[in-house]
Amino acid sequence: MERAADMRKLPMRVAVLIGLALVNSIFLPAVFAQSQPDWDKLVAAAEKEGEVTIYGQARAGVAKSIHAFADAYPKIKINFVGGQGSDLSKKVFAERRAGKYLADVAVGGSPPMILYHKASALKSLPEILVAPEVRDLSKWWGKRHFYADSDNRYVFMSQGDAGSGIGAINTGLVKASEIKSWWDLLNPKWKGKLVSNDPRGLGNVGSWRFLYYDDDLGAKYLRRLVAEMDIIFAQDERQMMDWLAAGKYQINLLAKIENTATARKQGLPVAQIFSDKEGDAIASGSGHISAFKDGPHPNAAQLYVNWFLSRDGQLHWQKHTGRNSFRTDIPKDMLEFLDIQVPKEGGKYMLTSLAKYEDIEPVRKLVGELFGDGKRR
Repeated sequence: MERAADMRKLPMRVAVLIGLALVNSIFLPAVFAQSQPDWDKLVAAAEKEGEVTIYGQARAGVAKSIHAFADAYPKIKINFVGGQGSDLSKKVFAERRAGKYLADVAVGGSPPMILYHKASALKSLPEILVAPEVRDLSKWWGKRHFYADSDNRYVFMSQGDAGSGIGAINTGLVKASEIKSWWDLLNPKWKGKLVSNDPRGLGNVGSWRFLYYDDDLGAKYLRRLVAEMDIIFAQDERQMMDWLAAGKYQINLLAKIENTATARKQGLPVAQIFSDKEGDAIASGSGHISAFKDGPHPNAAQLYVNWFLSRDGQLHWQKHTGRNSFRTDIPKDMLEFLDIQVPKEGGKYMLTSLAKYEDIEPVRKLVGELFGDGKRR
């Protein structure tokens, strides 16, 4: 009675706060206590299903990280179907046309998963992400979850590597200080001294996505670059790096950082350069995951998705793929290109897998326009 009387003497706002604190002290522990039993129920249901079918990239690093789930949950068999994204998407749609719904989870590049999403074949992920450490946005770069689909909930991006910048230079012929922006490449002194991957080649057009959609560059820049600079276009990345090191060309546009690093380890006079003005691209590569809404093992699929995005799952991803996880609560010293590869908080980047950059057709159209005469090498 005395306590009730004391409460009546308090200002209303203070009394409400105290009341809320008392309610929380009674009920919140029970709420949080339910999370572990719920998780245990999910694990038990997944183990009862006994297997999960994953369609994913066949590359060794990706496959190893996918199979690491078995170490955490040995009672669940992984049925792994590996292949290139385009081949896997054809397989999925052929199976569905035959009334077969065999896949539970997809791991890999975003394009096939975007097709699955457009076919209404995927589950919304926020509802099945139940692990607190996965839902905790403070543990992810940018303090958010990134999705590649237009609805922002079906194709989760777990990986984000800062790009390779402008490309590579021959350090005996070019000073890094001479090129601080993509626009610096339009200096007539570089005419005929540039080599680049051919955007007409299979898969190469995507490398122009950043240049096309960047507000400081765009189609106007690409038109000038191709028209004015007599660039040599080639397909073989190793050959282009050899040409660069030998001095046949002085700048290798869009050279991959790993190719430049390999050449440097061989003692070749090359180095990667970056733009101080336009920023850089972040590529999510094969680090996407989605779940099929009509898969045969829904509980195992849910458990797998939560594990894949957990600290343990993303540690395996970084270890086996060499790619940067968007999780910020795991060590990054295992990454070969730590200083470049890991995006800086607050840095200027374009996350090229976002839905607003999905449409590659305008880039293809521009490539067709620039190379339509058939005369460019």
